[in-house]
Amino acid sequence: MPMPPHKVGIVVDQRFGARAADLALGFHVWVVESRENTPVIQSVWKSGLMDAAADPLAVGVTSFAALEGESPEAMCARIAGDVNEHHGELAHAPPWSEIEVFGVKLTSTLRHVFEELEATACTPTQEGFICRRLSPSGP
Repeated sequence: MPMPPHKVGIVVDQRFGARAADLALGFHVWVVESRENTPVIQSVWKSGLMDAAADPLAVGVTSFAALEGESPEAMCARIAGDVNEHHGELAHAPPWSEIEVFGVKLTSTLRHVFEELEATACTPTQEGFICRRLSPSGP
């Protein structure tokens, strides 16, 4: 029997702002800290959204810091492994089946990063891209 989908988001747009709270209602999103994003991140945490969820990694927000001078592409490449570590096979059942990225275009470098994480398809979107992979079938 196939596993249900598990979607995760990555936001590298430092001006994403309140839209991060909307995303957090539908799936767990990793959002870069910034003047516009950090207050939204904190409001989601204070809302108790993750505490009330049956699966705290199904919705809500995790924040991460940008390194000084880091491009959105480099930031996405760096954080992708952490997202995989927290939402992959060893940490979450089901593991992620889709990661939607906001704030950077799909480049050959990023395609390679996500293929290394077993993404089977990466598709550009208006605001970034979506990578999907087949969830491993159960025993």
